[in-house]
Amino acid sequence: MAKPTNAQFWHNPSAISDPTFSRDGAAIRMTADQEAGFLAQPGAVASERMLREVLDNLFAFVGVLDLQGRVVEANRAPLEAAGITRSDVIGQYFWDCPWWSWSKDVQERLRQTVARAAEGETLRYDASMGLPAGARITLDFQMAPLRGEDGTVVRLVASGTDITWRKNAERELQMALLRTELALEAGQTGVWEHDLVTGETMWDTRMRALFNTPANIPVTQDMVDAMIHAEDFLRVREASTAATNASGDGEYEVEFRLAGADHKANERWLMARGRCLFESGIATRMIGIARDITDRKQREGHIHMLMREIAHRSKNLLAVIQAMARQTATAGGTAKEFETRFTARLESLAGSQDLLVMQDWHGASLRDLTRSQLVHYSDLIGRRILIDGPDVMLKPEAAQNIGLALHELSTNAAKYGALSNVEGKVHLNWDVVQDHDEPLLCMLWRETGGPEVSPPAREGFGHKVLKRIAAHALEGKVTLDFAPDGLVWRLEIPTSYIVHGRKPGPDEVREELGNMSALGAGPLSGRV
Repeated sequence: MAKPTNAQFWHNPSAISDPTFSRDGAAIRMTADQEAGFLAQPGAVASERMLREVLDNLFAFVGVLDLQGRVVEANRAPLEAAGITRSDVIGQYFWDCPWWSWSKDVQERLRQTVARAAEGETLRYDASMGLPAGARITLDFQMAPLRGEDGTVVRLVASGTDITWRKNAERELQMALLRTELALEAGQTGVWEHDLVTGETMWDTRMRALFNTPANIPVTQDMVDAMIHAEDFLRVREASTAATNASGDGEYEVEFRLAGADHKANERWLMARGRCLFESGIATRMIGIARDITDRKQREGHIHMLMREIAHRSKNLLAVIQAMARQTATAGGTAKEFETRFTARLESLAGSQDLLVMQDWHGASLRDLTRSQLVHYSDLIGRRILIDGPDVMLKPEAAQNIGLALHELSTNAAKYGALSNVEGKVHLNWDVVQDHDEPLLCMLWRETGGPEVSPPAREGFGHKVLKRIAAHALEGKVTLDFAPDGLVWRLEIPTSYIVHGRKPGPDEVREELGNMSALGAGPLSGRV
């Protein structure tokens, strides 16, 4: 009978009698006859040594198990890397080897794997293997049956390759993708890709949301072109064409409006940015992002409007201050008296400006305006100054003129009227009333209990503010009555000077700026 070769042992162990375990189960032995017969073959020893040399220097783990799962052979290099000797594993059940003892779940899975492989199934999965000091590595692990010449399973081959670096790289990639996804989600940024060769366009879900495009509708270039505002289409096309020019940098960035807005306030702005990819100098693909920049555009528009408004109001205020200085100077008196009166009027004007600034120049609360102009008499409010009226929002022109009027009224009351003694009172109220077909905002300042009143001998600046300028600038009507028992001032202006429950839009503000003239002396109105 021919003696079996070493190769026959690995691929068909049944060609010789099964090896036996030593009593301690730590090593595999052949019978004396088997070993003598095997080693008597001239090529067998050399083949055995070569195979052992290859396996021992192979860093990937290779082990041979019997059908019950006990380790018959294992190569040296991975054992040493794990701090394990052959005697630690030979004869041991595979799942009891030190690599797996850190986890009962891992051990149980290995038991099931051995059982299934013994039935002829090859199994492959990622397995977590333990190293000294509690370290872990991930193996691309496989358990495969080794069959004899008759096709029956006679041994199991366990093998594993360290793929820890790959798994770590996969985790890092997943985290990078997650961070990118979160950043895109936070910025409401869509991702797009356009194949310049096939014309195919890919949009992610956020991109479709930006363009309000359902997921089941294919994106075509004609469809995209139709979504761009007609006034911006040429600029978008020029930017795209420039990016596909091989002599350029391939960068693409453009801001544009979406079609369909019937008013400037309804406009939606998008910003698209991308890069063109070239092959052999030919543009083949564009990849990029897009996001909604409507809020930014609205802020920019608001800032530009405010800058124009500041420039206009600066000129307006200079005209107002010039008129105040001239009228204050004509009242006569010493330089000190001029400084006092002029400074007080400037402070009144500044108080109105502060309220308007806090509301971004959209208007000012009449209640807040009243309190700011009567701030020097705040201790009298509720006792001798009685205020009543709804909290309406005045447009800037009305706030500025009514503020100056309230300043002149309170100053006059403190010097000559109801606030010049300890008994007088001021009643200030306002309301929106219906006058025929037109609603009006009516204000009434009435003084009682003060010294006897008589009409002034001449009209000063305050008199002009109260009687003529406020009414003329605000297209209203003023009644000024110097009754003996107390001054009465009544103002009626159209409710068009009230902001009705909302802030005016940019177009309304621009129109208002064009018509505005504080104190009736603005450079655009020609009023004096």
